[in-house]
Amino acid sequence: MCSASLLSTWIVLASLGAPGEWSCPAVPDIAELPHPRIAATPAELDRLRAAYRGDNRPAREAVAGTVREADAALEQPVEFPPRGGQHNQWYQCDACQLALKTIDATHHECPSCKKVYSGEPYDDVLFARTHHRNLAAMRSAAWAFALTGDERYARFAADVLLGYAARYREYPYHSASRSGGSWHVRSGGHLFEQTLTEAGAMASYIAPAYDLVCTSGVLSKEESQTIRDGLLRPMLENIAKNRAGKSNWQTWHNAAMLNAGAVLGSKEWVERAIADPGNGFVHQMQVSVSEDGMWYENSWGYHFYTLRALTEIVESARRLGVDLWGHPRLKRMFTVPVDYVMPDGHLPRFGDDVSTSVGRVARSLEFAFHAYRDPAMVPWLPNSPTWDSVMLGRAVGEEPEPPAAESKLFPAAGHAVLRTGGPKGLVSVMTFGPYGGFHGHFDKLSFVLYGCGEELGVDPGRARSQAYRLPIHREWYKATLAHNTVVVDRKSQAPASGRLLHFDADAGRALVVAQCSGAYEGVVHTRLLLQTPGYLLVFDDLKADAEHRFDWFYHSRGKLAQCDAAKQPGAGAEDEFRGMKYVENGRAGTTDGAVRVAFASEGVTTALTLDAAPKTDVLVGDGVGASVLDRVPLVRVTRRGRGTRFAAVLEPLSGDALPEVRAVAWHETDRRIEIDVVGRERRDTISADAAWSRLDFRSTATTEQ
Repeated sequence: MCSASLLSTWIVLASLGAPGEWSCPAVPDIAELPHPRIAATPAELDRLRAAYRGDNRPAREAVAGTVREADAALEQPVEFPPRGGQHNQWYQCDACQLALKTIDATHHECPSCKKVYSGEPYDDVLFARTHHRNLAAMRSAAWAFALTGDERYARFAADVLLGYAARYREYPYHSASRSGGSWHVRSGGHLFEQTLTEAGAMASYIAPAYDLVCTSGVLSKEESQTIRDGLLRPMLENIAKNRAGKSNWQTWHNAAMLNAGAVLGSKEWVERAIADPGNGFVHQMQVSVSEDGMWYENSWGYHFYTLRALTEIVESARRLGVDLWGHPRLKRMFTVPVDYVMPDGHLPRFGDDVSTSVGRVARSLEFAFHAYRDPAMVPWLPNSPTWDSVMLGRAVGEEPEPPAAESKLFPAAGHAVLRTGGPKGLVSVMTFGPYGGFHGHFDKLSFVLYGCGEELGVDPGRARSQAYRLPIHREWYKATLAHNTVVVDRKSQAPASGRLLHFDADAGRALVVAQCSGAYEGVVHTRLLLQTPGYLLVFDDLKADAEHRFDWFYHSRGKLAQCDAAKQPGAGAEDEFRGMKYVENGRAGTTDGAVRVAFASEGVTTALTLDAAPKTDVLVGDGVGASVLDRVPLVRVTRRGRGTRFAAVLEPLSGDALPEVRAVAWHETDRRIEIDVVGRERRDTISADAAWSRLDFRSTATTEQ
């Protein structure tokens, strides 16, 4: 623990900046503040109590659910597992790389090979779930006491706190890695396997529950001290030993230090959470958030996961009298997801994401709207009462419809969102920005495609079972071949950033050009996306200083891909292409002509047309989606040389509609590249100079042949 004088120095340094820049507020003396300090203000508690006792049924139900949860908890004995919990990534069959199914507390079965696992770490994953249930019940009971004044709820919450205070140090120290070494020493815990998980438990459950019941009268002075000395302080010290720096871990560490420090009455812990050089809130906002507002890991799942911690920090600080909402990058973290919402209500699945919906946007914006009162947020807020809307005092009504979304560029995050409307409602998103670290993927210049209200072009995200430790995560989910981009010499990209060359959009057409030269040594990859209301053109220009193999991948929702050029059975495993072992139902072939592939689903067929080139190898099959049981059709097109080009058109079609695009081709003339998309009635031509800085588009009538 650092001295008060050093902590005060941190606050001063964090407050220094150029004129007009945000300054970090000072932390007041919090030791004498009444409880609750961070769970709610007196006015917020009054609103919740009034709603619970009031006649407004929707508002009452939004609050009463917590009391019902507490009532259910009181009817059951609290079960304290014999040791701490383990990470869900261990609840998987190593051979089949599938999530296990629970038979009972000590038997866990693979749904594929039927192998049954027992003991540590498999039992311990269930222990973690029990610990989380205990903590959730404890928090519900603490809130039920705050709403009703019934001491039965306070006693239940106090007993859970005392139970963990008696056990925390007794539970064996362990970590998620289970391999020893310095990371094991730094990152593990007693109640849970990571300082990250313990920080989340402290910030969201333990500190607020203690805050709500510590002055309830059910705890003796000795019992209160037992909780402080047996649980709050040792867990806080364990978390603080892992100085994680630029990391979502550290943001949760900060939330835990602020909330626990506040309920302990420690100004020093609160200041450390805010202004610790290299770790505190101020540092996190400076180094981890792009100017666009995107969390650096470039994954919506982790953006919102971190935003939960930041919300804990700034809301608790507000209740302590410290305004952190004014940080200039914070507001954009809440508003930027709105610009990414896809036609099916989800956000594009980049990095280690599973499926993040617009609902995550609505829940996070409740706090931001309370802080900023920005009318532009209103259409995205929940249109029925929630616990948060009641607590914060927002009157809920019929919210206006969100405005029509437009094409947008996010240069710092490295995303271009193309929207062209029309009956198909096409939306595509290219990713070209910085590598996202542990939770980022080797996916530079990849894209996703939505059309006819559905996800079509797929980014795999991560396995639902969090298979981070298994080969499939490295060899498929994170690897380049699982993304809609180009693989060179059968290897994944190196961590790299791309750069934007051109972006332009209007009501009926949108295009982006980006380039990456760091993913493969000696290879410069330039990709153009041109989207019209009817199709998406994908043009790749690869220049190299030596002979290479280039594999163009596209993954699409639908049934098995159909392609006349790929009829020979075989998944391509003979290529010794590392991740290709996860591809099934493969069929291959070689052609000198155009490549046509149909990805059919229930209501939408995506027609792919790719330009002709000599000795083009084609493979179709299906790869991995949310798990090895979730199959996603794909096509791989292979060409070789000291460089190559691919010109492809993706055309979503509803019902029995036939493709409008007949051919796509490119040629060079006068140091310009021209790409032609030939339709039944129109020929669209996009022309670009050598630097890709000047692009021209023209459309002319064609004659049906």
